[in-house]
Amino acid sequence: MVSDTVYCLGIVPARGGSKGLPDKNLRTVGGLSLLARAVGAGLNSGVCSRLIVSTDSDTIAAEAIRAGADVPFRRPAELASDTAPTLEVLLHAVAAIEGERGRRVDLVCLLEPTCPLREPFDVRTAVQTLLATPEADSLVSLCEVVDAHPAWLRKVDDGYVAPYFADLPEPTRRQDLAAQPVPYRRNGAVYVTRRDVLVEQRSLYGQHCLPYVMPAARSVNVDSETDLVIAEALHRHPRPAP
Repeated sequence: MVSDTVYCLGIVPARGGSKGLPDKNLRTVGGLSLLARAVGAGLNSGVCSRLIVSTDSDTIAAEAIRAGADVPFRRPAELASDTAPTLEVLLHAVAAIEGERGRRVDLVCLLEPTCPLREPFDVRTAVQTLLATPEADSLVSLCEVVDAHPAWLRKVDDGYVAPYFADLPEPTRRQDLAAQPVPYRRNGAVYVTRRDVLVEQRSLYGQHCLPYVMPAARSVNVDSETDLVIAEALHRHPRPAP
């Protein structure tokens, strides 16, 4: 765990009713389910005081327990739909654990199963970075956008192609992008939030959110069969960690 004085609650949300990719959380990469990979990253990071899985599914609960996680409750039906906000799922879990232990937690570390190539050191570094920055409210993992810079994005407006951001001039050469801020996207691997920001502000980010930048090779987010193929290929042929 982080320390004897900081209680970091790791939460892996894994409902059973995925529609886009059936049984998504139980699909495998490298012989391990996406759920087991998320649990393993949290447990092996050494920074989670406790790691739980929030689920409505007995099958997922059994897989979580096999992977070493705690499953202290079943998620209520109203939080198990495909429209249930992640924030509400986290608040429910925090309330349950704080009620059980009779004390507040300090940090909440969200680990989505859909980012199977995150490593334990990603989780450890993320938590330690937030703890080392007391003025920050949260931290989120990002990866650089390399294939769809905002200056190149387009939309179809009244049947015609138009810039997505009208005030952002399109460069003629990729090298010209160096003069603009680097764009990033959330990769879904790690979110760390101070408890009071999550519960009292009802926000995953607060006002001051730190970045944790990860390479594209560890940032695959699984939402389709194609994503699974890519994740499997990267798992079999990993690139050296930075």
